[in-house]
Amino acid sequence: MFIDIHTHLPQYNDEEVSGIINRWRSNNVKFVVSVGTTIEDSRKSIDLSNNHYDVLSGIGLHPSDLTSEWKKDLNELKGLSSSKISMISEIGLDYQETSPDKNDQIEAFEFQIQIALDNKLPIVFHTRNSMDDTYAILKNFNFSYEPGAIHYFDGNYDQAKNMIDLGYKISFAKTLIRYDHLKEVAEKVSLKDMVIETDSYPQYFKKNREKWTEPKDVKLVAEEISKIKKIKLDDVAEITTNNALGFMKI
Repeated sequence: MFIDIHTHLPQYNDEEVSGIINRWRSNNVKFVVSVGTTIEDSRKSIDLSNNHYDVLSGIGLHPSDLTSEWKKDLNELKGLSSSKISMISEIGLDYQETSPDKNDQIEAFEFQIQIALDNKLPIVFHTRNSMDDTYAILKNFNFSYEPGAIHYFDGNYDQAKNMIDLGYKISFAKTLIRYDHLKEVAEKVSLKDMVIETDSYPQYFKKNREKWTEPKDVKLVAEEISKIKKIKLDDVAEITTNNALGFMKI
């Protein structure tokens, strides 16, 4: 069995979802986490988890999706945290030229980490061009339980080790199949510190619908880890699944 710890199911058309679910069930995927990037996405993730036994929900405001109403949105998100959810996600920092103000991002990130702590929930977070600031912020928060994971990891081994030392799992996606620097990280990082994901969302830029990444493809990430580590796929499935279950609220 596999667990995909990070997807964007709310972004698919409603008529797509049942087929996506059937395909992952046919590929031995036990649970799929549907995260929120906005208030609307977060509400949809909660609805999906209420309607499907193998969908777990995350709520959050993505740093790139902060609007002029972001403080109001954060208070609304705090209200949603009383719902049956598995994590606070997708949150974090994103330092691109077109990204929202860094100070606003940091304040929103810290606020959402506190929501997680107040509700004894893990976080699964995003970091782009912001690893140092992300690490500095996370060091200031003390989780008395397993804190979660860094999603779609794209850093180096030292950065991975820093996150592991804080208690976070390293989540690999299909980029592991393509990039040598990630293969090097996966070779060095213990399997007990890994989880897997697809970061699935509607890939309209791909003309062939069958080539869209979906939760069913999380097995491809596990297969790559199996190849890198020279261990059985079943062992990768079991250990990464147990790692995810160790921090997610079911």
